This record gives sequence, structure tokens and C-alpha cells, in this order.
Amino acid sequence: MKKRVVTALGIILVVALPLAFGGWLLELLALFIVGAGAYEWAHICPDFKKWPKAIVPIMVLAVLLTRFVSQPHLYIVLTCTTVFFWILTIFAEDFEISDAFYCLTYFLIFSLIYRTIGFFSANHLYLITIVFATYGSDTGAWFIGRKFGKHKMNPRLSPKKSWEGLAGGIVFGAVLSFVISLLYWKNLDLRILLPLCIFCPGIAEIGDLAFSAIKRYFHVKDFSNLFPGHGGVLDRVDSLLMNMLFCGILISIFL
Repeated sequence: MKKRVVTALGIILVVALPLAFGGWLLELLALFIVGAGAYEWAHICPDFKKWPKAIVPIMVLAVLLTRFVSQPHLYIVLTCTTVFFWILTIFAEDFEISDAFYCLTYFLIFSLIYRTIGFFSANHLYLITIVFATYGSDTGAWFIGRKFGKHKMNPRLSPKKSWEGLAGGIVFGAVLSFVISLLYWKNLDLRILLPLCIFCPGIAEIGDLAFSAIKRYFHVKDFSNLFPGHGGVLDRVDSLLMNMLFCGILISIFL
């Protein structure tokens, strides 16, 4: 327990500055998540060690390019990356077509996430609201579920999650994120801010289950053991990533 608490405090200290100030600190944090996420995403595959060594670097590079290349060249990046992993199964004996599709799934998901982070460069305050909605939901669900949880949500993917915990998490996450957002709401678009407070706590639970499905499929408890007692990067940001995608949709519609 002590190691878990110390690790949690360390994570908070590392993340606090990028959240508070945005800018290049947020960019560094984003690059870390994209890079570490690529390694963890691939590492849980049973045959990962047999893959060509360039796979993970190419996954990361392709994601970065989708944000920084000009719009006319985006099609080229998307096509070349898709074709590369698709035909690699022809030339790499230990890289199966299922591995190719798995890598392409990372490419799609994290390209969308990294482009959303580009939106936050204009106003990172949205991300603060998302963080409190996400982890407020996680905290509320844990406490309420532990005390009142009786009806299991999805024992196949997460045996400990309950519908009572979900309800408690949604309420706590929504209230917490709304209260925090009162500190800076005048700098944000309410058409985006209010849906974030309302829906992100519930979407966070969906994100957690979605990543749990990946781990269950590969029969692993955590994506890695980078953070003692907490698993890996993806274990810490799974719910957050899903909420960032939701925020990206809102920003695309209203801004």
C-alpha cells in the first residue's frame, strides 16, 4: 500500500505542471504517453519479441505525422501506414495479420488522441475539466462500489465494477468537474464544457472497460509494471483517453 501511495503522488506531481500550464510541458507529456503507449500496446502481444525491431518506432512516427503534416499529405500518411502493416505480414515470418490489425488499431486510436491534444494547445483548460471528471468518476465509483455495490456491471471484463459504483462515480465526477470548472468557465465554450462535465464521468467507465477487454484477451493484468502498484501508462490513462476522444468530437463540432 505504501509503495502504491508513493507512486500515485509521484504521478500527480509529474502531471500537475502540464495540466496547470499547458504549452510545451503538455506536449512532452503527450509524447511520453504516445511513445510509452505504443510499447505497452505492442508488448502484451505474445509474439512481440519476434516482431521486427522497427515496429514500435514506426507506430509512434506514424501517429506524430498525422498531426503535423499538412492536410493534403494526411492521406499519404494514412495510406502508407495502413499498407505498410498490411503487407509486412508477407515479408516478416513472425508478424501475423492479426498483429498488423492490432498495430493499425493503435495507429487509429492514438492518431485521434494526439490530434485532440493539438486542440488543447489553444486552450488546455478543457483538459483540466476532463481530468477531474475522469478521476473523480474513478474515485467515486471505487468508494460507492466498495460500500454499496451489489449488482455487477460486467464480470467478464471487470469483476469488481458494480452498477451502484457506476452511479456514484458519475455523480461525483460530474459534480467535481463542474465545481472545478467554475474557476475558469468564462474562458471556455459552455457548449463544450457542460457536456464534458455531464458525460465524461460515464464515458470514463466505458474507456476503462474497453482497455480491460484488451488485457483480458491477452490474459494480462496490466499493460506494464512501469508504475509499481498501478500498472503501466495505459492502465493510468485508459479512461482519460476515451474522454479526450469525446472532447475532440465536441471541439470539432463547435469550434
